Amino acid sequence: MAQATDYSLANQSGANFRAELNSILAAVQTLNSGSTAPSSTAAHMLFLDTSTTPATIKIRNASNDGFITLGTAATNLGLVSASGATFTGDVTLNAQADVRFADADSSNYVALQSPATVSSNVTFTLPSADGTANQALKTDASGNLGFASFLLATETTNGQVVTGGVRGAITTLTDASTIAVDMDDNNNFQVTLGGARTLGNPTNVVEGQTGFIEVIQDGTGSRTLSYSSNYRFVGGTAPTLTTTASAKDVLAYAVLSDEKIMITAHLDVKAAS
Repeated sequence: MAQATDYSLANQSGANFRAELNSILAAVQTLNSGSTAPSSTAAHMLFLDTSTTPATIKIRNASNDGFITLGTAATNLGLVSASGATFTGDVTLNAQADVRFADADSSNYVALQSPATVSSNVTFTLPSADGTANQALKTDASGNLGFASFLLATETTNGQVVTGGVRGAITTLTDASTIAVDMDDNNNFQVTLGGARTLGNPTNVVEGQTGFIEVIQDGTGSRTLSYSSNYRFVGGTAPTLTTTASAKDVLAYAVLSDEKIMITAHLDVKAAS
């Protein structure tokens, strides 16, 4: 460490003059190094703060009332190299600045940037491995990204060709005096009757939706099912369910319009005897 008490050479004997001059030169040569700031300062003077590891290079501000940190006394002052760098902390680009990925000759680039307004901070965590061909990124609604397969978007002019099986799960409906059906939940449903019930008019009905509702008698049986106003039947006659305990009937449906849902009943569905 080398610091000088001041940088003014007073008239003095030769030996004292030489000692003070050497002290000043040593301070200049070592950037006024020390674990605390020099007692004698001037605007724009350099100071090597050895209280940190590695030591920190600082410069006195123009007002001579504080030091500004330039970087560490390591390679490149600890600053990012233009040829590549490794960051150990977060990097923030202010005011919607881009991260730009240049092409092979750097004539054009692909950029990523934040939207103009962000209501709260959000972090997207990338998947740890690549997906398979034709998969797309999806989120779990908590910022975790992964790869998943998706059906093609609906086309209005051309049909879709699917080479693999297309399967719909079966959603269990809640047994109640009036059974609620939300057609946004699924195409296929099932319900176990615990008494005389009414199948309520569905919500979120979209013309063209098809599927089935499996109606199961509970262990007691003798449960009946009536239908709300939007259901339609062949010949205008609603089916009478099988009332045997644990019996299963399947009501196939097709949505003709918001208020017309055609029902075809497949009664007492069971293995052949």
